[in-house]
Amino acid sequence: ANQLYGNGAVNAKIADAAKAAGVERFVYLGVASELAKGPAKFLFGDYIKGKAQAEAAVAKDYGGTALVIKPGIIAGAPPGEIRPPGPPGMTAASPEAVARAAVAGALGKKSGVIDGNDAINVF
Repeated sequence: ANQLYGNGAVNAKIADAAKAAGVERFVYLGVASELAKGPAKFLFGDYIKGKAQAEAAVAKDYGGTALVIKPGIIAGAPPGEIRPPGPPGMTAASPEAVARAAVAGALGKKSGVIDGNDAINVF
């Protein structure tokens, strides 16, 4: 699959359509700056570039009313699926904390950017 298109243009179109439909707030899951600026950019370049494009579209459409949650890795996997561990020394974000942060954004209680697993895990 085309990671750049699927994570960039597709998500940008979703943000644009939501704005056009009158949706007041938008929550988007990006990728942690720690990963985007580190060695992962070489392994997952198109994925990371696509996420950055989508984040720019969300910022353009929603400005200060958006919440961009930027986890490095999220703990867990679907039943029966085994995922590799994240980068050494990186604590995974708990799915529950990501969900609580997303709900806070959807309800207008939090906006801006939550960048990195440590910042997410306080939710």
